[in-house]
Amino acid sequence: MEVGAAFDLISRAIDAGRAAHGYLIVGDVRGNCAELVSRVLHKLFPAAAAQVDAGTHPDVSTLEPEGKARMITVDAMRDRIVAPMSETSFSGGWKVGVIWGADRMNPQSANAFLKALEEPAPNTLYLLLTDQPDSMLPTIVSRTQRVDLPASTGELAGEDAEEVAAAFAAKDAAALAAKLAALKEDVDDADAPLVRKAFYRTMMAIVRRAMLGGGIPLYRAFRNVDAVEDAYRQSCRSMNDEAVISLMLDRVVMP
Repeated sequence: MEVGAAFDLISRAIDAGRAAHGYLIVGDVRGNCAELVSRVLHKLFPAAAAQVDAGTHPDVSTLEPEGKARMITVDAMRDRIVAPMSETSFSGGWKVGVIWGADRMNPQSANAFLKALEEPAPNTLYLLLTDQPDSMLPTIVSRTQRVDLPASTGELAGEDAEEVAAAFAAKDAAALAAKLAALKEDVDDADAPLVRKAFYRTMMAIVRRAMLGGGIPLYRAFRNVDAVEDAYRQSCRSMNDEAVISLMLDRVVMP
């Protein structure tokens, strides 16, 4: 199901008062899943678009994997999802809990979340994002409505991907920044964020392949992933691309 069709499905359910308390959104977590979440949040909070975009809306609680093992712990689940979602809405309307990488819940955090999902307060909505639904607690899956989005890597291809890979291997921040600038010049301004995302997804694929190859300790591989994710977030804040990439490369350790 494409993002537009998935949004229409959820939107109609909300308008009819028949929305599920939890939606399990399966796809590219930082890609089409994130796009769908953004559209749903803008529908629920139409007067607070700036807060939604900045991730600061008081009625939206978010949680994602943390630490060396990239897991969602029970303490984090209780502090960032269960507790705030049980409180009264600041805006007097909806409260939304977004769990990125929901498959990374450990048994304790999954059970803590399950209790909240089974006894939701009115006008609460949970959005669980994952690309590995088979790794999730079956009882959570059974109590959510699953929405499958197209699988897509969203990476660069062909010569562009090869050039990025070569500059990344050489840890050449200037070359990578120049490549990103060239890619953005070839598209309209409206499409520049998509190009930026594909650029960083290509580097993410490189560090993930290294992780699967087993040439470095797992904790080090997770730190590589963190470095690329952090760089992407900083780059989206209009920070200097070469400085952001240089800092990222300083943190990355490859086989």
